[in-house]
Amino acid sequence: MTVVAQVQPRAVRATLKHRKSADKLSADEVKRLRETIKAALKIADNRGYQFYAGWHGVPFEYCKHHEPLFLPWHRAYLYFFELSLQRIDPEVTLPWWDWTALDEIPKPFRTGALGSAPIKPFTSVSRPGWPKTTFRKPGQHPMVPRLPSLAEYEWAMSAPSFTAFNERITPIHDSVHVWVGGTMGDPDWAAYDPLFWAHHCMVDRAWRIWQHNKPGALPPNWLLDQSLRPRNISVRDVLDVKQLGYDYAQSSSSVGGTR
Repeated sequence: MTVVAQVQPRAVRATLKHRKSADKLSADEVKRLRETIKAALKIADNRGYQFYAGWHGVPFEYCKHHEPLFLPWHRAYLYFFELSLQRIDPEVTLPWWDWTALDEIPKPFRTGALGSAPIKPFTSVSRPGWPKTTFRKPGQHPMVPRLPSLAEYEWAMSAPSFTAFNERITPIHDSVHVWVGGTMGDPDWAAYDPLFWAHHCMVDRAWRIWQHNKPGALPPNWLLDQSLRPRNISVRDVLDVKQLGYDYAQSSSSVGGTR
């Protein structure tokens, strides 16, 4: 009699990658991120920077703002964009910009491939007046002379429910876009600016910390199976960042832990 044994493949544990504070990146980490962004900008198909930047505004307009899908949609957005960068350099992660502690644009994002980027919408249709390059006017908007304070951030973090947290973090998020100005101040073009990703990582990190401090505080049931366009992923799928393969450096220390 012949015995046939079913050999199970050995489980391989995936490495959890940690997103770091932009002002704490090493010189090598900054260089690798810049080189990866430069490479992504040269990819002209649906693996490249311009394709993913276009999800947010022109030309695809998938983004969700001022509604319950704001946080989960942008978490999925960051996730898929980061995966696209990791196809170029597997060790690269998106950093966050802690605007409660750093009242200026992080140094790595002031020059080079992280300072500005060309705007080439992933579409065969173009309109006169579309911008060609990202630009910024930090601190020049008369209604938003400063970045959000730690007190404002902690007020958002004290929210008792997902709905309340979403409602509190949204205007804080908005004010950063307005403070940066230029391309970042226009939702149609904001994601073409490399600084966009660091800003939204900070927002996503805040949600991650809030989730840690409010275990079991889920979005409303009716929201959990909502689809997050354009990928086949739902709100439920993005609730646990570790299941997505990443976390934030010291993200669970405390609400005021910005490093």
